[in-house]
Amino acid sequence: MLALVTGGQGFIGSHLCERLLACGHRVRVLARPASSLANLEGLAFETVRGDLTQGDLAPALAGVGWVFHLAGALEGFREADLMRVNRDGTRRLLAACRARAPEARFMLVSSLAAAGPSGARPRTEADPPRPLTWYGRSKLAAEQEVLASGLNSVILRPPVVFGPRDRDVLACFRLAQRGLLPVPGNGRRRYSLLYAPDLADGLLRAAETPCPSGAVFQLTGPDRTWAEFNRAIAAALGRPARLVPLPEAALRLCGHGADLWARLRGRPGIFSSQKVLEMLAAGWVASPDKAARELGWTAPTPLDRALAATAAWYRNHGWL
Repeated sequence: MLALVTGGQGFIGSHLCERLLACGHRVRVLARPASSLANLEGLAFETVRGDLTQGDLAPALAGVGWVFHLAGALEGFREADLMRVNRDGTRRLLAACRARAPEARFMLVSSLAAAGPSGARPRTEADPPRPLTWYGRSKLAAEQEVLASGLNSVILRPPVVFGPRDRDVLACFRLAQRGLLPVPGNGRRRYSLLYAPDLADGLLRAAETPCPSGAVFQLTGPDRTWAEFNRAIAAALGRPARLVPLPEAALRLCGHGADLWARLRGRPGIFSSQKVLEMLAAGWVASPDKAARELGWTAPTPLDRALAATAAWYRNHGWL
């Protein structure tokens, strides 16, 4: 099968490309003109340079049987900045797919942020979406574009993803290496976690498994409090470390300060007041039951082994 992977050069996309190629599929990557392909070094794949927000996307779709849509914006100065990429860019890709590959199966890699935070119990796919942030609303809008497209589609919602080549959770590893384990707020909020190679395996399973068009699946692994996750990172590093509570008021202040700094330098950052909203939500726990029942998929890698492999990769590549 020829698979188009938008954002295949990124952290999650590169793991998916590895998995597809290891299973004998052909891979075409749609990457922006300025994007580095370093994460894909040594892999045999096609590249089409293009931008979701402008230009002709049809050449990227020629002959494909699967489309894995991972590319998108994580941050911006306004909600409209994320909508322009995540909603409108998805709409343009869907139009190109209808024109050049109408029989292809379209897998949208969305986010648990599109569903919104969990409450007293893990969130299920049947719960009404209540996104909390600009990012979450833009990903939900992308899901709605997919559902309205008429294409054979599947929507996948991963939670917090970590693993080799990730730069976001890397900050937690670096702090743990210094003996510090920062914990937002009361430390009791729980988060679902997923190892990137396991997510890649789940994405491929969703592509291969017959299911109704428009089906939504949460691909998720274990859940932990942030304190438990940080302690597990320290254990993977073999370093003693202490918990450092981060007061909610201080986090909110830092988030607004990050917004101001981003505007002064003219570039939005991953840490912002929007990110603080996510950090201080009641929790982000997703039920894995539907994926286990209908896809026959559960995350296979134990958390300690996944964190140890991630730590080893960081060290081997000089990131720690």
